[in-house]
Amino acid sequence: MSRVTVVRAENIGKVYRLYAKPFDRVLEVFSPTGKPKHKEFHALKGVSLELKRGETLGIIGRNGHGKSTLLKIIAGVIQPTYGTVHKRGRVAAILEVTSGLKPELTGMENIILNLKINGFTGDILKAKSDEVIAFAELKEHINQPVKTYSSGMKSRLGFGIATSVDPDILILDEVLAVGDFVFRQKCLSKINSMRERMSVIFVSHSMNDVKMFCDKVMVIRNGEAVFNGNTDEGIELYLSSQEQKGTAEPVRPFYGDIFHNEGKISDVTHFWDKEQYRLGEDMIFEFSFRLHFEPKNLIIGIPLYTAEGTLVTAFNTDTSKFHFDNANNVVKGRLRVPCVFNPADYISVIAVVDGREFLYRQLNGGFCVLPQERVFGFVTVGQKWETYE
Repeated sequence: MSRVTVVRAENIGKVYRLYAKPFDRVLEVFSPTGKPKHKEFHALKGVSLELKRGETLGIIGRNGHGKSTLLKIIAGVIQPTYGTVHKRGRVAAILEVTSGLKPELTGMENIILNLKINGFTGDILKAKSDEVIAFAELKEHINQPVKTYSSGMKSRLGFGIATSVDPDILILDEVLAVGDFVFRQKCLSKINSMRERMSVIFVSHSMNDVKMFCDKVMVIRNGEAVFNGNTDEGIELYLSSQEQKGTAEPVRPFYGDIFHNEGKISDVTHFWDKEQYRLGEDMIFEFSFRLHFEPKNLIIGIPLYTAEGTLVTAFNTDTSKFHFDNANNVVKGRLRVPCVFNPADYISVIAVVDGREFLYRQLNGGFCVLPQERVFGFVTVGQKWETYE
């Protein structure tokens, strides 16, 4: 038996008018010549998709290329300039951390309000409320105003509410990026348990999450759907386009403070030897710089993050008990590590420290690990299995 189609979007387009100055809107309306004062920006260009019950669609692409606009149109938050969207069933959408939450209300009041809007009353409402509180782990804070919550607390509450209303269609726009690792796994487990009866549209910069949970993938580039189909093929296309750009895109602009004491360190260079790797390959990071003082305890650190900003690991000369030979105060070094990192985009930072004094800390761009066989988590390490009597 064929499954029911729950979302069908046909030739969706969204055009915004951009004005150089706010008053140009008025001048355009009353212009005797009818000459436009705006430029058109096409956020979406003729995007079509179909989603059946139980399917999970991953939408991937660089920031600013139309992913969030598409989700907002499907969710009904904004209207398309042209094209049509047909939906079947209840829709729950988390488009940002505070999506659907009233900051002046308490967590409990937000839960009750959303459940009542979706038709839940009486004992079912009470049971659903308890379910949300338990999932979000907010029992001690549930009667405090949401405006006092951290971004992680808001994300947990919003996700708990969205999944508690038993949606037919769940729309998630990078909502897992603000949560810690344990919460992300909890959310993904929840999605997995509901997949048979719910369809999901999932935007993420974590290629591992997309690969693990999505039945198919759409790649958005400059407002157009350049690919819509097999998950592995879509991820490979996206990552190859990242390679052509020269680096993986940092989703968050900074990973800690950026700093450069130019009076103490200069002529700094640092780079990975490649822009893409495969599991098992050697990864080489080279760096060099000149010091204008005599260091007491020179340390190099290279933290590595996912594209969402989650710290994966950190390489460090101090913990490795490595000491530099800085002849003429010129330091040249190389880090060599095996690629144990699962397919995804990664961002690295280099930090140069003398004791506790930061001399230099800069974003180092990134690299991608190409997709291959099914993997789990952040890393894949060598394994040897055996049986015994």
